[in-house]
Amino acid sequence: MNIPLSLLGASPTLPPPVGPWAEPGPPSGMHVQEWKYEMRRQAQAVLPNLYLGPFQASTDLGRLRERRITHILCLRDSVEARHIFPRFPTEFIYLTLDVADSEGQNIISIFPKCREFIDMAMSAGGAVLVHCNSGIATSPAIVMGYLMWKFGWDYTLALTFVQSKRYCVSPASFATQLREYTAIAQAHKALRSEPYSGTRDHKRAHEDDSEEFIPQRGPIKRRVSDDDDVEME
Repeated sequence: MNIPLSLLGASPTLPPPVGPWAEPGPPSGMHVQEWKYEMRRQAQAVLPNLYLGPFQASTDLGRLRERRITHILCLRDSVEARHIFPRFPTEFIYLTLDVADSEGQNIISIFPKCREFIDMAMSAGGAVLVHCNSGIATSPAIVMGYLMWKFGWDYTLALTFVQSKRYCVSPASFATQLREYTAIAQAHKALRSEPYSGTRDHKRAHEDDSEEFIPQRGPIKRRVSDDDDVEME
């Protein structure tokens, strides 16, 4: 099934992110691709060397090698641990985190650890696959948080950009937290852009962003999604 561009509700041309890898003008391929349903079971490149996808993408060793993947960020609900786990621990560097697809899951609290893992891989010339079970909510939320912090984007721009790469993305469980994270990410981006002032508070903002404001959440309730690809026993 092909999805026409008119249904996306966003301009097919997006402002290019600014980073050390970016060309002076919009990089090629920075547009909404025609989406086919079967693409939801594959990983898509969000940035050069940063891929987003479902669990199935982490099990295709040939494809991972073809894309020169070196690091895999594996996100799963704790009840999925028997089915979703590092399949090739001798081939890739893994970071595995138990994260529930639930409004009660504090997603902001794990952003620093995920960001450090992604930056470590990319700064070393590697490539990262970020995946959860279906690649629809949890892993896109992590990638969105990374983009928001990296480029100072707001929630809407980050969502539009990620959906232009992987149309099936819908991080509904984390939408409120991601909107709250906009101010945090933009403040950190502004601080990183300013000359060092020498003040204690400025230094702490640069060196200790692990103390990001984390909204308190209620009890975690597992949300059952029609898009879950792993059957639970």
